[in-house]
Amino acid sequence: MSNRAEGTGRRRVRRVFGFAVLVACVLFFFHTSLLFESAALVLRNVDPLIEHLGAGRAGKVIIFGCFAMLFAAHLAEAAVWGLYVWGQGLTRTYADGIYFTAVTVTALGYGDVVLLPPWRMLGPLIAIAGLLKFGCSTAFLFVVIQAIWTRHLV
Repeated sequence: MSNRAEGTGRRRVRRVFGFAVLVACVLFFFHTSLLFESAALVLRNVDPLIEHLGAGRAGKVIIFGCFAMLFAAHLAEAAVWGLYVWGQGLTRTYADGIYFTAVTVTALGYGDVVLLPPWRMLGPLIAIAGLLKFGCSTAFLFVVIQAIWTRHLV
């Protein structure tokens, strides 16, 4: 390979990985904003929910709402990563991109859809970002359930 072709390849690798870090940062911002906005929404509406539904149902509705919101958020984030890897031409189809990223962010790691070198290093980047977001989601759910429990809403 000539120096010029090698340089072009290196530039593309740097660009793809640099943009992947940017995607990770944007998704971190989205996820943390969603958690804080959801917490504010719950705090604003807990008393009206208790009045309308009663204490036991209000707690269950809040917990279910948080689970549903987080499920949708994680699916959307996997779809964004899937769009990115497919858009960069790293997977054959958008469905393969979503599947690869969903398996990666959940740390399942089946290995039936993999990226070729040098792109396979995106897998650990996506996995670390996904696991951090799952950890934050778990902490958020713990705080919500603890607040529901201490207010005797279940």
